[in-house]
Amino acid sequence: MPFEPQRFIHAANIRLDVPVSVHFSEQLTDELRHALEDATLTSFDSVVRNCIEHKVDFLLLSGNVFLEADRSLRARLSLLKGFRNLETKQIPVFVLPGDADPAEAWRSIPELPDNVTVCYSSSAEPEVLSRNGRVITTVSVSMWYGETDAFGIRVIGRSEDGQEPYRIGVVSKAKYDESRRMAALSSSTDDDFLNVSIDQPKELSPTDSEIKDPEIQSSEQRTSATAETTADYEAGFRDHINQLMTEGHLNYVAFMGELDRLTLTLESGQLHCPGTTQPRSQLEADGGQCSLVQVTAAGKTTIEEINTSAVDWKNIDLDLDADATVNSSLLHMKSMLLQQPRSKSDRVWAIRWTVRGPLPVLHEFIEEDLELTVAVELEELEVNGRKIRLVHQVRALPDPWEVPEKESLGQQYADLITEDGIVSRRRLMNLVRSDTSLSDGWRQRFAALVAGVDRERILSRMRIEGADWFVSDLQDLLPDFDDFDENILQDEAVETYGLTGDDAEVAVENALALTTQLAFENTEDDVLPEDDEDAANEEDGIE
Repeated sequence: MPFEPQRFIHAANIRLDVPVSVHFSEQLTDELRHALEDATLTSFDSVVRNCIEHKVDFLLLSGNVFLEADRSLRARLSLLKGFRNLETKQIPVFVLPGDADPAEAWRSIPELPDNVTVCYSSSAEPEVLSRNGRVITTVSVSMWYGETDAFGIRVIGRSEDGQEPYRIGVVSKAKYDESRRMAALSSSTDDDFLNVSIDQPKELSPTDSEIKDPEIQSSEQRTSATAETTADYEAGFRDHINQLMTEGHLNYVAFMGELDRLTLTLESGQLHCPGTTQPRSQLEADGGQCSLVQVTAAGKTTIEEINTSAVDWKNIDLDLDADATVNSSLLHMKSMLLQQPRSKSDRVWAIRWTVRGPLPVLHEFIEEDLELTVAVELEELEVNGRKIRLVHQVRALPDPWEVPEKESLGQQYADLITEDGIVSRRRLMNLVRSDTSLSDGWRQRFAALVAGVDRERILSRMRIEGADWFVSDLQDLLPDFDDFDENILQDEAVETYGLTGDDAEVAVENALALTTQLAFENTEDDVLPEDDEDAANEEDGIE
């Protein structure tokens, strides 16, 4: 099916004027505070700049562009500024309202530029983008359920020359859940209607006529809901998308309501969520992106990731040897920072260092306040004339340690403290979801706590505190070099053959002078091959 070649940028979850949260090891300066407060505004400027640089045909915004509950004036002004910049370049904007920025909020924005089109669910017809008098793209919030409506009227138009527009729709799990509830309600209503007996009406018992306790009722609903596994739910959601795309002849579906980046390739086309342009914290993502979508004449769709976040999170591991020092570690850390990927939109890097090594070495680094030293020495990074502000968080993860007494209680404890022994975040989340005794409120609270679980932090805490309990001297936990002879490091005494006093000192000086002379003479000679060296030894009478 031929299409008009086109490209567009798809962005979502911009959440203008929402501050960003990072970990601080030093006092917050005004410059850094402004950078964090303006991060979402800066990321939106990056989206607009990329639209202009890539000369896109339009910009697609799918949900949560701003938070209506915040009533932010800065968000409105930044939004209008970006739209007007696109208007000067004749780049249209299609908006799909979301949960945080509903249709009513968009209607209340005065004087939206002419290049902005908000797609409302109440609109029966999709919004169109034309080129040279031909419709090349359609965008709609309402999903089609067939080529013709109940009256037989064709609702999906067909072009006369066979070249179809590139059709864009929208879907979310919230709408999918709503459709399932409506289907279940309709099914239960039909069953109740069929079970009614007009001749012999059923007499309600006192227990049937009483209203059930809401807690019991909600518990029963959760029990029936948990009967469906996650795999079954995802399979049903995929079938739902396939049906909508097939019946509506959709080529691209914007997946709304999620912060994670997702691309799903189906037979009908692409389902895509670009994620967020700027994460509020590292719990959401390490960085923000938008997507550059390109469509060929044959209908092939390619999606390219573009970094738009002003604040990025970097997770870097630093391995220390037993002889590591703070100064050598700082040089190594700087070289590792220079190797990190960076983009034009980067303003701040929130770096979480995981320092691994023997516990005694880490203990010395902690006493020397490594985190403060890193914050002072590595405050910013300058690359190609552009500066990136660095914010550091340093956490220590000791290596597995052993005590000299292999059968002691301390060694038994150390053998139990492994990475596999710590419960994973996924297992905890499955445990919370499968517990039918939890109310919805408590389930959300536990889910929020599980999202912040850090296995490495737990492991570090257990190894450090375990060493405090069972080890009296931390130096015993240094790596054991069994084959190393410490006597080699001791200076050997020079035999004086019975000489004492001044005579002994003179003899030692003469011996050292002779040794130096012989060594100097040997370096002037060419190195002989192995066979020639043996021949020379034979001539000298050396066996």
